[in-house]
Amino acid sequence: MTKNIAVESGVNVYTDKAFKKLVGTLPKFAVFKYEAGGYVEFNNIKGFTNRANWTCPAVSGAYVIALSKVTQRLAETVGGKGIIQVTKGDVIRIDPTSAKNGYLNCAVFNDVWEWGFKIKTTDAKRCETLGYNTIAKL
Repeated sequence: MTKNIAVESGVNVYTDKAFKKLVGTLPKFAVFKYEAGGYVEFNNIKGFTNRANWTCPAVSGAYVIALSKVTQRLAETVGGKGIIQVTKGDVIRIDPTSAKNGYLNCAVFNDVWEWGFKIKTTDAKRCETLGYNTIAKL
């Protein structure tokens, strides 16, 4: 079982993998238990989701979940032209080991994870240590 976070609203949870009987919906930025195959647990909501692509693990390789403290366009290089929008309070993924000259490697969710961007170290709030059944917020 891993710790995941819902990065979008509308992550529905059903009684079984037929996805017919709705149990509930995970709130946006909910930190929940996830098992391979789509089984989720968040407070009293327990069941299966077919929207696992709208969630991500709290820790995956070097990357951890964080919240953006800013609304701006992020660039692929430090000082480069901003090309992908990040919104204050949204979940991003950062690599804390990549810190260099005050910037971190960052991924932004835009229907899929878009990788290879830079964000100022001070513009990201790490959230991977949040407990289950919580909501990530600034």
